[in-house]
Amino acid sequence: MNAFKNLPASKSSTPTCRDLSSLAATQSRNRDAVGKPVWRPRACSVADMKYLPWLLLVLCLLCPGQVAALTNDDCLGCHGDPELSVTRQGKTISLFVDEEVYKHTVHAENGCVSCHVEAEVDGDEHPSRLASVKCYECHEEADAVYQQSAHGAGALLECGSFVPVCKDCHSTHAIFPSGDKRSTTYPLNLPSTCSKCHRQGAKASEKCHIAENNMPDNYVMSIHGKGLYEDGLVVTAVCTSCHRHHDIQRASVATSSVNRENVLETCNQCHVGIVAKFRKSVHSPLVTKTDKRLPVCVDCHSSHTISRVSQKDFRLTIGEQCGNCHERHTETYFETYHGRASMLWGGEKTAKCSDCHGSHDIMPASDPSSKINSANIVETCAKCHPNSNPSFATYLPHATHGARDKEKYPYLYYTFMAMTGLLVGTFSFFGIHTLMWIPRGIIERLNSMARKRKHRGAGERRE
Repeated sequence: MNAFKNLPASKSSTPTCRDLSSLAATQSRNRDAVGKPVWRPRACSVADMKYLPWLLLVLCLLCPGQVAALTNDDCLGCHGDPELSVTRQGKTISLFVDEEVYKHTVHAENGCVSCHVEAEVDGDEHPSRLASVKCYECHEEADAVYQQSAHGAGALLECGSFVPVCKDCHSTHAIFPSGDKRSTTYPLNLPSTCSKCHRQGAKASEKCHIAENNMPDNYVMSIHGKGLYEDGLVVTAVCTSCHRHHDIQRASVATSSVNRENVLETCNQCHVGIVAKFRKSVHSPLVTKTDKRLPVCVDCHSSHTISRVSQKDFRLTIGEQCGNCHERHTETYFETYHGRASMLWGGEKTAKCSDCHGSHDIMPASDPSSKINSANIVETCAKCHPNSNPSFATYLPHATHGARDKEKYPYLYYTFMAMTGLLVGTFSFFGIHTLMWIPRGIIERLNSMARKRKHRGAGERRE
């Protein structure tokens, strides 16, 4: 029986008749130059063939199931009928298998009974209801990863029967390679596949308490979704590009591809040049050592609602986005000309934070490569103000007269205080003067009216 270990692998652990025939026809015992036993292939002789019937007889006696099992043709004799269906819990479930489709799938070389093992019975009848296919018997590695994912065993307690299994993503008898346009995991089809559970109102979405709503719809309207559906760019990011395939984890999990600590590397799969710039900027943990939370891609660009940075909607939110961390600078920005102009009609055209400081390559003003460094500031301003010069560039975009900036901008503070005092004093003086004049004005009015009545009465007596 030790010779059986060199037989070709088969779907059954028991050697088949074909395996024994192959062994008898192609293998013979020999020894190499030093006398070590080896197997060498040789042509099948007549003497070898006389043992083959006996070997076949022994095999058939040992494994009768191999001989009597249903073939694909047997299965298609029933399941090739488009009308074949069954009703379960009030739902009609089709049992039709399209042979023309199946023979082009990744499982085309597999027999039906290799997945539906309960159908491997004598005769042509199998149990009326077969157990779920155990994909893990062949796909052990993928299953091990899946079981540890947000879709795996851990989700059963929260989601129950709504936990997705292999067929929910890959289908059943129409499984194609992910590069095939017919595949449910082809880039153009994948968002629709995921939306079966993650769309707004889906039972799985409600049962599993998914925090973000309308993820599929948001994706379709994002820059990635438009690239996929409007431009047909199948290289654009889809669900699995960011969340991975079988190893999908919640963002709160440290090993998740969309965890804050890992999202930069995830985006780096496509945006290599941008990430290289970011890693040299003040926002990179490689440059700035701090206990405070540094921004990553999703803080500025969001996750499923990523829009084109040149669009009006995005530019109008830049100040607020930066203000999540740079609150004081945002306040001073909105106190200046640029900030106030940005709140008017057409404000998306005015200078925003990224126009002066850069976006992914933000550096301290002291750095020679910074856009606001004294050597570069004129060029930065010239993007909007073509006639910029060194004097023009002395404008202080965040300077304010507030008390908190008293030490930083004393001239502005004291000038503001003096002008405010002058205005308040002037209006106070004339306000008090007006208030004091009102009673006298009333008295003068009454006296004038009395004099007029007196003169009118005197004139009537003379007549």
